[in-house]
Amino acid sequence: MRRSHRALVAGAATVALIGGYATFDTFDVVPGVLTTADAPREAVPLPGESTPPPDVRRPQPPQPPQAPAALPGVGGTAPTPEGVRAALQPLLDAPGLGPTTSMAVRDASTGQSLFALDPDAARTPASITKLLTAYAVSRTLDLDSTLATTVRQGPGDQVVLVAGGDTALARGKGNPDEVAGRAGLGDLAKQVAANLKKQGRTSVTVGWDLSYAPGPLQNVNWQQDLVDMGFTTRVGMLGLADDRSDPGTAPPTDPARSTTQAFVKALAAEGITAELGQKVTTPDGAPQLGVVRSAPLVDVLGLALRDSDNAMTESLGRQAAAKDGVPGDGASVTAWVLRVLREDGIDLRGVKLMDASGLADGTTIPARVVTDVVQRGASGQVEAFQDVLTRLPVSGWNGTLHNRFQATGSTDGAGGVRAKTGSLPGVTSLAGTVVTRDGRLLVFTIINNGEQPRGPLAARADLDRIVTALADCGCR
Repeated sequence: MRRSHRALVAGAATVALIGGYATFDTFDVVPGVLTTADAPREAVPLPGESTPPPDVRRPQPPQPPQAPAALPGVGGTAPTPEGVRAALQPLLDAPGLGPTTSMAVRDASTGQSLFALDPDAARTPASITKLLTAYAVSRTLDLDSTLATTVRQGPGDQVVLVAGGDTALARGKGNPDEVAGRAGLGDLAKQVAANLKKQGRTSVTVGWDLSYAPGPLQNVNWQQDLVDMGFTTRVGMLGLADDRSDPGTAPPTDPARSTTQAFVKALAAEGITAELGQKVTTPDGAPQLGVVRSAPLVDVLGLALRDSDNAMTESLGRQAAAKDGVPGDGASVTAWVLRVLREDGIDLRGVKLMDASGLADGTTIPARVVTDVVQRGASGQVEAFQDVLTRLPVSGWNGTLHNRFQATGSTDGAGGVRAKTGSLPGVTSLAGTVVTRDGRLLVFTIINNGEQPRGPLAARADLDRIVTALADCGCR
């Protein structure tokens, strides 16, 4: 397998009220303004824009990450526990934080604990839950492989669109420079049309086959209004890039059917008269008429983490579990995630998974466990997961961190942090890697739970300041 030792160094939302959930970025879907019901409301940005925290000094955007260097964490002088404690302690009582905070900081290379605050306490983690699922996926699937979407000959005049796990297909031509939309239905239709015309056929019925990694369209523990309002799409093995999560827009009720409808239109553009059929099972040995392939799985999994895509994470977890012979229901998949972690020697006391993405209520994970997982990747112990960690959002640069690390006291952290965000009502979390002033790579997890006196936006800025203290720290 291709494995490059990448240095883990990096160099909106409209406001909505849905039940008890205040804003789109509550679910890490899109960064933006966060308010609470009794807090003064700031101006709402236009859709597609985002607003930085108050008291902001706009830094120059961080430069793009440099070319990967040697194995991360081997350079620089390691900080001492005493130095890290002195840097962090004054920030842990920040007025914007909720009442309970758990934190763990370790040296990425050696695993030495540099700071720990209630690391074994069971906390609500929100979307940093995805790191556990991503770890299990990276331990099970070949991340250099791709997901194939094929069309095969069916009985009579029928052709069958066969799902292969790609839920980010382009409607038209695929884009080789993108992850979402790498494979395109237009390209697939062109192949199929050419083969059909060779057979003298210009009229077909198109069915779809969901035999690969089957399972329910959504986790039973998800609140239905969150799905209906587009905070997540439904979970499947066949889907369109432009049907991914779009808060405020209801997702397709049947992603596979919607994708097949799009393929019917793509065939029409190639001169094939096609009509929508139904869900079928492709006969064994059916001739293949066309195939398109996704980006490598490492990039697909990285995209799911970067954008905090709940459905894509659940889909990839289901696919990996299916390879191990595990059914696709939510309870079976989460049990499989825990089994993979346990078999790798990770202490799971305090862990309870209600889904694979962190959207469902009731999940608890201690900061220690998340840090254990990140440590194994950052140290190079699990090389496949190390590659995944290099694709985490970069502070102040992209993904769900694109407008973070902008408040006063946090701008020095912009560009030097790769981390997974987590946000739910009363929950703010962050877990990943940070490079110190001396060039040492550290891994960290922070989980803050409880009512946030100054609102979620201030709590997130306080977490950014804590991580920035690590970035600024010689700490010796």
